[in-house]
Amino acid sequence: MITDQDIAYHTPADVAHDWAETTFFHFFVPEARIMAWVYFIARPGVGAMVCDVEVMGDLSTNPLDNWYIDIQQHLKLPPRFDQFELPNGLSFKAHSIRDYRLDYVGVNDTEIHVDVKGLMEPYDINDPSMDPLAVADPHANLDSTGFGRAYAAHFDMAARVTGTLRVRGRDYKVNCVAQMDHSWGQRCERGMKPMIWINAHFGDDYVVHGIFSYDPLAAPEQRFIFRHGYALVEGKVRGGVKSHLVGHYMNHNRFPLGHEWTLTDVDGREHTLYGSPAAMNMWAPYSCTYVTNTFIRWQSGGRVGWGNSQENSPLDTFAGAHLATRGW
Repeated sequence: MITDQDIAYHTPADVAHDWAETTFFHFFVPEARIMAWVYFIARPGVGAMVCDVEVMGDLSTNPLDNWYIDIQQHLKLPPRFDQFELPNGLSFKAHSIRDYRLDYVGVNDTEIHVDVKGLMEPYDINDPSMDPLAVADPHANLDSTGFGRAYAAHFDMAARVTGTLRVRGRDYKVNCVAQMDHSWGQRCERGMKPMIWINAHFGDDYVVHGIFSYDPLAAPEQRFIFRHGYALVEGKVRGGVKSHLVGHYMNHNRFPLGHEWTLTDVDGREHTLYGSPAAMNMWAPYSCTYVTNTFIRWQSGGRVGWGNSQENSPLDTFAGAHLATRGW
């Protein structure tokens, strides 16, 4: 169970160098096909924090086509995780586990000022009372989380995000439903698990979210294995019991041209969604991975929604896989 106490650090007394505490926020400006995000990675074992602030608005696989990137990997670790200011121009305040404020004044006339207010209780993927696929001890069954030890403590939460975004002198109003998450545990930069984190937001009353492990070398119909997810329907959170996700790709390009997704919740309701990319680019939150990061326009029945897919490919795991075709 996640409580307000979980906005603070969870640093163990014998903290290892690879212990991490992470928080991710994103938000959308659908009419401009823009997705922006703020990502924190705290490393108390080495006294450093990563802060990543980015904006994308084009369909591209070239990182130079992102609209804005400010990722700094060696900022001094703040003494508190619930409230801090960083030298990159970002200030953060967690009022509660469901209520946050982010202010950022960067470079190139770019700023973010948003409030994030949860629409639900944090969805604890390791709590069997909330998630029907949770296991009693995720440390004993690391495949169950979808991201190994890194998700041994993890929650997702749909939230209403409001405020303003200024990108290189252009101003946008922000008023959307989006996803945030928070994790803590060992997150080694060798042997990270391949996974996808994907969601669709149609309004305060309807959200679908999922976590899958995946093999990017498998056929598209067999690529994704469902680990956790939920549907938020008219204020009620329904845990996912099964789900099937298919991404459509061109040749060996790992950027999806579209998605087909069904999720069945604990009430037996099947949620069927079809998605197409509105913006995309490569994201490198860790130097040991690349992430195909896609801003998606979703359709479910007569409703249109917006969301994000992140296909995390650990470089050490998949580098050299092509050598099998040479007889190695």
